[in-house]
Amino acid sequence: MKTKTTFNVNSENVTSTFQKVIDSIQETRVVVSAKTGKEYMKLPLLIAILIAIIVPFAVVAAIIIGLALGINLSFEKDVKPADKNDTPSVIHIK
Repeated sequence: MKTKTTFNVNSENVTSTFQKVIDSIQETRVVVSAKTGKEYMKLPLLIAILIAIIVPFAVVAAIIIGLALGINLSFEKDVKPADKNDTPSVIHIK
């Protein structure tokens, strides 16, 4: 028996996908911290993307300085609990 998968592309699917992506970008933060845990900077991801587009050489310089000084760059996003009894958690990507 064959299984058929159908993908429909319509304005409703495209709009909801873009909305999910934008919501995800707005909820994510970029955190620059030392190895000891001290936070130097915490920016929304959207602002970090705009800075990278406007001043691309600053991103390259920040990466080189970060590697030289051993600075951690992480992306944080609050995870919404599926159930009312669950407590919210934070995802750390390093």
